Amino acid sequence: MDYFALIMQITLGLILLLSAILKLLSLGSLLNIINLLKVTPTKLNKVIAVLLVGAELATGSLILVGYMARMAALVGSLLFIGFIGLHLYALLRNIDMTCGCHGKWMSTRLGKAGIVQNIIYIIYAFPIMIWSTQPSLSLLITISIEQFVVLILLPVLLLLVLSMCTKVYSFERLTN
Repeated sequence: MDYFALIMQITLGLILLLSAILKLLSLGSLLNIINLLKVTPTKLNKVIAVLLVGAELATGSLILVGYMARMAALVGSLLFIGFIGLHLYALLRNIDMTCGCHGKWMSTRLGKAGIVQNIIYIIYAFPIMIWSTQPSLSLLITISIEQFVVLILLPVLLLLVLSMCTKVYSFERLTN
């Protein structure tokens, strides 16, 4: 189970890091989305945007290197639950706009697609919380080339599947 947890660590760590970096590169766009949602007081939105990016960056880094990975996966899951709440809020209020989940370069609409996406992320976090026993980098040192290729290709495959799932739900929303 160490290798399964490692695959999830690499996948979820990369997702969170990529998301944080893309949000950081389009912080103004993220701030605009937070302002448009009107969930928090406008004066706090800049702080919320920076804290959100910081939390994703720290959580993704910790998960990826395997340092306190269980705790980081738990924190990541709490972030994802919060994101699900925002997507539900948008569904209930019929807000139709991009969520800014991955900056302005990877567009996911608020609603069903984002809910599915974040549920998948929580599913990725469970094996880390349950089976992660050592830093992922030390485990990578002890594996063969074939295992290394699988450990790299599987997260990429999981990311592609996730991307296809959210595209299907986003398309469904646009056609309804």
